[in-house]
Amino acid sequence: MKKALLLLLVGVTLFVSCGKDDDDQPAVKTKSEILVRTWEVQTAIVTLGTLPPVTGYIKGNPGPVLDMSKFRFEFKSNGDFVQTGIDGTQVTGKWTLTDNDTKLTLTTAALPAPDVWKADNITEQNLDISRDIAGNSTAPGDVYWKNLIDTYGKALNLSSANGVKIVIKTIPVK
Repeated sequence: MKKALLLLLVGVTLFVSCGKDDDDQPAVKTKSEILVRTWEVQTAIVTLGTLPPVTGYIKGNPGPVLDMSKFRFEFKSNGDFVQTGIDGTQVTGKWTLTDNDTKLTLTTAALPAPDVWKADNITEQNLDISRDIAGNSTAPGDVYWKNLIDTYGKALNLSSANGVKIVIKTIPVK
């Protein structure tokens, strides 16, 4: 009888212990939940036409092309976002993830159409986005980025006329 009681007690203890381990597992976050925080630029790389990629910014080393140390994305859980530009000014708008979390769309009053980026990597540690812009594109978001590249690249004879690929890698602000 004592052995049966002991075996029952050990069995119940193991069953309860195993059940508790399962409860301690954190819920898996969706990409949208991971995105909700403030992100700062780690690197910005621009490829113009068929030229080799140009690193326009590295965190901690503004480089010769563009100082993005003030640039931030703050994504809020209600779908709002605040973008702090390279000059420190802020723009507000709405954000959405679509196409199985592969497209990040930013909508602001500053642009007449949404600004769509490829969401290349969304993890707790990284938000990497990119976009390809044809040299002849007249889409408002593309024109904004082409003008920015042409303005800051002028001193280096860089032009967006033959198309542009922009890759921005960000990390959470601590």
